[in-house]
Amino acid sequence: MKKLALVLVVMMLVTCFTFASAEEKVTISYTSWALAEEHLVPVYGGSCDAFMADNPDITVDYSQTNPYGDYLNQLKISAANGTAPYVAHIKAEWLPELLEMGVVKDIKPYVSADVVAEYNPATIAAVSNGDAMVAMPWFGNTYAMYCNTALMEQAGIKEMPTTWEELLDDAYAISDLGEGIYGLAIPNSNGVEAGEGYNILPILWAYGADYRDAEGKLALNSENAVKAFECIKGLIDDGVSTTVGNSFKDLRRLFGEGKIGFYWDLEATIKTAASAAANEDEFYKSFKAIEIPGTTGYAINHFLVVFKNTPDEVMPAVGRFLDYMTDSKVIDIFYKGGQGKVSGRASVNEKVFVGVSDTSAVYVSAMGKALPLPIDIHFMEAETKIVDALTMLAQGKGAQEVADELQAAVEKVYAD
Repeated sequence: MKKLALVLVVMMLVTCFTFASAEEKVTISYTSWALAEEHLVPVYGGSCDAFMADNPDITVDYSQTNPYGDYLNQLKISAANGTAPYVAHIKAEWLPELLEMGVVKDIKPYVSADVVAEYNPATIAAVSNGDAMVAMPWFGNTYAMYCNTALMEQAGIKEMPTTWEELLDDAYAISDLGEGIYGLAIPNSNGVEAGEGYNILPILWAYGADYRDAEGKLALNSENAVKAFECIKGLIDDGVSTTVGNSFKDLRRLFGEGKIGFYWDLEATIKTAASAAANEDEFYKSFKAIEIPGTTGYAINHFLVVFKNTPDEVMPAVGRFLDYMTDSKVIDIFYKGGQGKVSGRASVNEKVFVGVSDTSAVYVSAMGKALPLPIDIHFMEAETKIVDALTMLAQGKGAQEVADELQAAVEKVYAD
């Protein structure tokens, strides 16, 4: 009888423990536009799978997603309705708009102070709103110059350009090889793709110009900015840059087909360009990446935000997820997946980027020198005006006229 009672007690304890364990299991939802791209699921979804393997008490539901073109708008709608996934991958330039909507949760009480301490103060300032920490810095990437060494050789170019002037000289030499060969392609120079007008920033910087001057005033029609627009117009008028098909998607295809000598792009999209080549092995033999000569790329920083519809009782699990996603195991998954993402945590980069390829080393070095985008609440609308200005250049308007119209258009954006 005593044995039976003991067995019953043990069974009750086991049952209670099982129920308690089931109740303690937490599910958090996460989304990224990358999850809508089949070839990126092993990286972005795989990072979640690795987290769940190391944290069996937490389930990450990453089934909700939208393609990049619809992603931000759908995210804002769901956040406003209180139905957003708990955690979302965003680009840094989207954060001001989400803050203005008042839909983002303070994560400071839930993320590791030791992890936060690894970031430089400027990085944490970029994700802070007063005393609140409103996003987790995740990773950054930047642009480097794709170079077609086969075209360089045909044009008699023996060394890689090291200055902006040398790059232009080499670009003109390559474009002289024949019809349909472009020396230097400028992304979005005819406005095929909406947004991302900030692709001209490296050219502005090459001429000592910038989006704003030292006093913080808009400076898109400064003397040096006009010089930059004159350069772009010359590249288009002289057939050195393409005048059609200037979305990144089309430039990758043209570069893969061997029709572009130079243009800047991400490390993660080298494979995309290679897939357009008739022979991928030959593509890689004539491919080289260098830091953009005479200027620098801009940093595209990516954050993780938590929406206010996330229940407080789930936040400790969310904090663990955020810490994990910024650590070396996940950044290594991205690196091995060819995504070229660099962490803002020095200790993570020291673990991951050891003995990397020459191409990856170029991107890691370029990321250390990349300049930030001039992000504010109006920047996303303002950059569409830059695309409009590039379209006007392609249509034949003069550089000074375009710069003046651009300055007026962007000033109106900020005034409104």
